[in-house]
Amino acid sequence: MCVAKEIGALSKAGMAAMAEGNYMNAEFMMHQAIRRAEQLGVDTYTAKLKNNYGIILNLQGKNQEAATYFDDALTTITRTIGTENKLYRVIEANLHDARTAQV
Repeated sequence: MCVAKEIGALSKAGMAAMAEGNYMNAEFMMHQAIRRAEQLGVDTYTAKLKNNYGIILNLQGKNQEAATYFDDALTTITRTIGTENKLYRVIEANLHDARTAQV
């Protein structure tokens, strides 16, 4: 399997595990996907994966850790494709939700 397909499969499996409430497996799969994407140097895709990882963390009440991943993803998206896009707005909303939940 090529690396891009492997990353996609890990991400899909992680999100499926999250939907089933299997957060430990979801975190593991998504972390592996992030690591592989970082090795490839695909920054925008890595940011999208970090957003998904943040969602998994946020659902578990790990809001501070989730906010860190959302913030990192937002910084990367700002640098790579700017702020006038749907991905930026989605991550920004997720970051806001995580920070609001911390209060």
